[in-house]
Amino acid sequence: MNKYKINLSVPLLFIWPFGAFLMTFNNLKSKWYSFIYTLFCTLLGFSFSFKDTSADSYRVAMVFDILNVGSITSVLQKYFNGHLPDLYKNLFFSITKSFTDNPKVLFSLFGFVFGLFSYKSLKLFFGIKGLEKSFSVFILGIVFISLNSVININGARFWTASIICFCCIINLIIYDKKIWMLGLFSLFLFHFSFLFIIPFLFIIYVLKSKLLSEKKTPRWIFILYISTFVFALFLSTNIINLSALSSLLPSSISRKVELYNSSDVASIYEERGKTLFHIVSKTFGYAARIYLFFVILKIKKELQNSSTQEPQLQKLFNFVLLFFSLTFLLSLFPSGGRFVIIATQVFFFFFIRFYIKYKSNTLQRLILGLLPVYSFLILFNIVFLALNLTSSVLWYGNIFWIIYEGIGFTFVHLE
Repeated sequence: MNKYKINLSVPLLFIWPFGAFLMTFNNLKSKWYSFIYTLFCTLLGFSFSFKDTSADSYRVAMVFDILNVGSITSVLQKYFNGHLPDLYKNLFFSITKSFTDNPKVLFSLFGFVFGLFSYKSLKLFFGIKGLEKSFSVFILGIVFISLNSVININGARFWTASIICFCCIINLIIYDKKIWMLGLFSLFLFHFSFLFIIPFLFIIYVLKSKLLSEKKTPRWIFILYISTFVFALFLSTNIINLSALSSLLPSSISRKVELYNSSDVASIYEERGKTLFHIVSKTFGYAARIYLFFVILKIKKELQNSSTQEPQLQKLFNFVLLFFSLTFLLSLFPSGGRFVIIATQVFFFFFIRFYIKYKSNTLQRLILGLLPVYSFLILFNIVFLALNLTSSVLWYGNIFWIIYEGIGFTFVHLE
């Protein structure tokens, strides 16, 4: 039956790519499905409409239309001379500009890279023995997917780095696959802000045998988690000044840090936060964070009172608390709150494994409670953005129609 499904998905990819994409969730271990998943993400990037002027994709396409970064050699020289804050976007600018000015082609490349690592993240998340097909597992999966859904190709730089960061954390900290150290140290090439978490993740990896106990949660880690949670909940953003680090960073990155940390940017975020959308988004964000706080307290008590030790789960739980603490601190300056999402993904990677091991009616009720607190994120990240940022043909058309519609596309300046 599985072979039949896999064979069916190949012709379906040409007839209805979105349908073939949905089929990939039946068997994430299949090489055919990995190909289909990645190809759909490539088509998703190609189908961006660039009509929403508030979207990252519109701004990137506008810069791409105006700017000529030159050859790959030129881009590398500018980067190593400190004139570019990160490399990923500009390299793809150069590659795409060498044969077309169509931003849809640029975003198809972004989609391909994002799709590769998004698929790897799903394989890691669902790669657990004894995984059942149940409503609780479905909820955990849909929340995990919504945290960094494929539509985040829209913000290619940060969210691609985020999905790679998640894969690096799991493969390094949990599975000790040292090859992923290359991925960890490449994160700043995608987005400069990852320079602030790479050293911490590296230190945790090197000292994990001392920091991440397999028997219990060290008191200092729990106190740190509680303290930073409270700070992040009640203190305003931009309270941490990073300008002192400017002298230690390349000029292009230091300018970015000072810009993000400036009062002007803080004012922009403050004004943006007064809109109804951001008020609702922030309310649901705080509700989710508080809800997870109480879930974590419940989990800690369960692990502490368990008659059997689970070294891997305990180590992972300790890392979750430590990484949450770091990202809570980073949320105290503009845009830093995005790092909490990576920590939340790692938490759900832990939570689904904890649920399989300690399944109970109480845990099922706690998982059911995730639906209301994450409902806004699920509807916005998976449904609204997907429909708002892309051509409708992607969702019902065949592969030839999708490609034909985008050939010869010319970017239109709407601002």
